[in-house]
Amino acid sequence: MKFTTAALSLLATTLSLAAPTTTSSTTKLSTRQDPTYTGFFLPSIIKTHNVVTGVNTVASNIITSRFDNTENSTLYQIAIPDSAAGRTCHLVLRANQEVSDIVTGTQALDVFRSSFADLFQLNAGNQRDVQLARMRFDESTGLYAFDKTDFPNPAVESFPCPAGLSVRWETVAVGDLDVNVVRQDSVASGGVVPNGLSVGWW
Repeated sequence: MKFTTAALSLLATTLSLAAPTTTSSTTKLSTRQDPTYTGFFLPSIIKTHNVVTGVNTVASNIITSRFDNTENSTLYQIAIPDSAAGRTCHLVLRANQEVSDIVTGTQALDVFRSSFADLFQLNAGNQRDVQLARMRFDESTGLYAFDKTDFPNPAVESFPCPAGLSVRWETVAVGDLDVNVVRQDSVASGGVVPNGLSVGWW
């Protein structure tokens, strides 16, 4: 686990205070085997959301963190093309600590639906809606798995692809100390899981 004081100090300049999301002491991660993906849909835009000021900033990294009285969440907009009609979709989140990603503390994320119409135009606010899942980092795979103890029925583990529409999500830190700084890939290569958040489909 990579944990650097310098990196956390840098993050602290952009984060803001919020009440912690609670977590249970026991964890049951999803043991579901991932399918053979046809491909992945990537965010057309992500923005870092400062929870106290409400300001959104276009980003190339996922910054979903809470520490030292600071907090950021991350907003995503992902277009699902018409070609995905009748297919199954699955939220995928991957981090690579061997390169530059930082995952420490609780090592978890809550996923919420957001009700904004267009993230490109959303310069403030997150418009958080219902919770869809809780995910925890698995160091052995580099993937975040669905935590079915804290959130038994994740709505984004397997769902009909909303062809021709966009999904709009927010990832939120869990607990008092939770740092997830993950490079977001902008291009996917076939069935290879990209870094960051994506929608896998088959």
